Amino acid sequence: MNPFALRWLWLGLKGNSVTFAALFASFLLGWSLSHWVNVLLARLGVHWLFALILPVLLFGWLAKREERFIPDEQKRKLWARGLIAGALAVALLIAWLRKP
Repeated sequence: MNPFALRWLWLGLKGNSVTFAALFASFLLGWSLSHWVNVLLARLGVHWLFALILPVLLFGWLAKREERFIPDEQKRKLWARGLIAGALAVALLIAWLRKP
């Protein structure tokens, strides 16, 4: 298990961070948001080292600006917890449907 995913789960639940809840949900469902940001930067010709570092900076910047984008704390909390609960429900449903 990726230790960053557990941190994203904690930040999504405790910190009411929609950004980190989305990162956790994408990891849990197998959709790597940071991979696609990396692919986009690589196609734009960004050096591979910066293509690895810039997604971290981007998601950190988004997490810090959440209060501007979603000013209501209760709404952020609802969205973050909804993303996490929804991702867990979808992951369990997929696992249940894939049983042999």
